[in-house]
Amino acid sequence: MSPQPVVRVSIAQVLPVRHQLLRAHQPLSKAQFPGDESPEVGHFAAMREGRIVGVVSIFQESDTRCTRAPADQQWRIRGMATSPEVQGQGLGAALLQAAVDHAMHAGARAIWCNARQPAIGFYARYGFIGLGPIFEIEGIGDHQYMERPA
Repeated sequence: MSPQPVVRVSIAQVLPVRHQLLRAHQPLSKAQFPGDESPEVGHFAAMREGRIVGVVSIFQESDTRCTRAPADQQWRIRGMATSPEVQGQGLGAALLQAAVDHAMHAGARAIWCNARQPAIGFYARYGFIGLGPIFEIEGIGDHQYMERPA
């Protein structure tokens, strides 16, 4: 099955899906990230039959662990998730590409994320390299810092 369109959307459209897929066990406020309302942030949704089935956001945000670019050229992937019923159908890859394209257009030289442990293999397939140990984000689970050139 070919991927459905990925479109840029507002935080208001992303937030309920982000909450449902990533933080359903926590209050809605825990699914909101600093900077979500900033105009340079890219929020993207994968659509299937008129409904959002996957989301990703990308922020201009630096991390001292990033080795590939100066702070002002680093962008962070956050809140990436697809509904279980569409996983493995190319929508995650399409979302990731939309986010990377957005950051590259804005001058990014590096993209980084804190990948949930089950998603490390997904990010590795798209050029992300894990650096450092697995660490726990309280209430969410084990993660690894990963980065790639933009």
